[in-house]
Amino acid sequence: MNRTYALPGYTAIALAVLFPIYWVSTLGLGEQSLLDAFIADLNRVSARDALFVLIGVMEIYIYLALRKVLLEHLHGGVPAIMLLLMAIVVGLFHATVLFDVVLAFTPDLAESTREALGTTSAVIAISGLFVYTVLASILSIVLLVGKIELPPLLKVFAVLLLACCLLQFTVVLGVVNIFLFPVVLLVLAVFFLRGGHEVEVV
Repeated sequence: MNRTYALPGYTAIALAVLFPIYWVSTLGLGEQSLLDAFIADLNRVSARDALFVLIGVMEIYIYLALRKVLLEHLHGGVPAIMLLLMAIVVGLFHATVLFDVVLAFTPDLAESTREALGTTSAVIAISGLFVYTVLASILSIVLLVGKIELPPLLKVFAVLLLACCLLQFTVVLGVVNIFLFPVVLLVLAVFFLRGGHEVEVV
């Protein structure tokens, strides 16, 4: 096993386990919307917030690791740019936990200020999720139709990621991604743990 890819592989496996644990505990298997869950969790800090930060860091690391693989063989290109932008957006999305911290530890804030902070946090989170979905869609399409000879596992990754994006665009079916996205991560984990396969421009 190539040690360069081992850590991203194990990280992807860990994230595939933690991702549904977090979102099932947050959304309650669709019993409430993402926005409702977001608002309910906004005024408190708990272990779940730490898990939220952890899965964000792990996801960023995985995207940057995959970007490195593509850069080594493509010397840039749209996929590498999309992965970098996705990592940035994921960082911004998970940074909304800072609003939780501020609201939880400053109970004397005026109600209007609390509402403004809550609204700002929600706008950042929802906008970030939409932008991420657009970027991930572009990444998937470019990987599938671009002049790149992809290893089979990366083709499967691209197809599944595109499916996740389409589900997310429907909003209602986005909850399915609680279970589908971990499958995407496991495919990526196998790719990394096999040491990565050569990616070539054809």
